[in-house]
Amino acid sequence: MKKKSASVAVVLVLALVGGGAVLATDVLPNETDSPESADNTDPGHLDPGDTDPGTTVIDGNGMSIHFLELGTKYTGDCVFIDYGDIDILIDAGSKTASSPTIINYIRPYIQDNKIEYVIATHAHEDHISGFYSTKTTTGVLDAFEIGTIIDYPRSDNSTLTSAGNLTVRGNYETTRDKLVAEDGTAHYTALQCYNNEDGAQRVYELGPGVTMEVLYQPFYEKKATTENNYSVCIMITENGKQYLFTGDLEKAGEDAMVDFYKNDRGGLGHCVLYKGGHHGSSTSSNIKLLDAITPDYVIICTCAGSPEYSSTKSNQFPTQEFINRIASYTDKVYITTLMVDFSKGVYESFNGNVIFSVKDGEPTVTCSGSDKVLKDTDWFKENRAAPAAWT
Repeated sequence: MKKKSASVAVVLVLALVGGGAVLATDVLPNETDSPESADNTDPGHLDPGDTDPGTTVIDGNGMSIHFLELGTKYTGDCVFIDYGDIDILIDAGSKTASSPTIINYIRPYIQDNKIEYVIATHAHEDHISGFYSTKTTTGVLDAFEIGTIIDYPRSDNSTLTSAGNLTVRGNYETTRDKLVAEDGTAHYTALQCYNNEDGAQRVYELGPGVTMEVLYQPFYEKKATTENNYSVCIMITENGKQYLFTGDLEKAGEDAMVDFYKNDRGGLGHCVLYKGGHHGSSTSSNIKLLDAITPDYVIICTCAGSPEYSSTKSNQFPTQEFINRIASYTDKVYITTLMVDFSKGVYESFNGNVIFSVKDGEPTVTCSGSDKVLKDTDWFKENRAAPAAWT
């Protein structure tokens, strides 16, 4: 049993440069979803198990939801949820070299060395490569005891290359299966959870008034045209307040999920917090979903202005289309990381590690970098057109 006091430690990672954003360099090779790139290390980060000397511990209560910077120049997802004796990790991107950064950040919260729930939303490198170990890095799944893993029911990605080497998916699933066989970790797909099958649960009771629900979306059961639409979707409810996490789910998946819940229970309902889908891509966070959840706060794990996926500036995350859509619902939008020079591997904190919590009934956002919302930042003013709702 975890020996935590009722006061939950909230870790705020301080910036290392003048108390502001962290400037770092990254010279990692560009990985693909084939063989795992060798040595994928970042010498600027601590070994797993070390305590980050730039960490300050402050007191807090209730649940805290952390959107992590990932220690590389590449975009990826990682969300850590700390609630009393329960720890939840949703994804572990962006590269295998991100795992020391993730481990060093979350370790101070996990006083019994156990993550109760791990969710791997879909089989893309920028979501799962930090879970498994390499010759030079310890993966998150090997750094802690793992209670339950919930992951994707389907994937079109191969587990082996033509040469017989493990791919990113293959490495993750091999590690997962070893934990199940040797350590007693439970493993369920999202579809098993939704169907309450084989010991899995649709709704996990985390504490009084606090639940984690594995939502249904039809691509759990049918072929999608993109791996993103296999994403596992999670709804956390804390005393009536809903927090939605949809991985990289795109329009077809979002629309189908909204339709399902409209028929099933009258709709998904208002969400105080929404993890911006697919890193702020134009393919996600579509109007049908936003109308259904009317979010108050949107936090995005991404490298703003990175040409990693597009050389067209308006299509770089967070895209202009995403901003145009979200602006009608909220201006409380936060971004983890800012790209400075992709070719040189230089990036810095945007809002940095972003912590969302509710204290005395009021949402609170704490940032290790700038505390400005997206629309008030210099980057936004220089690179995006402000929608009417934000002027």
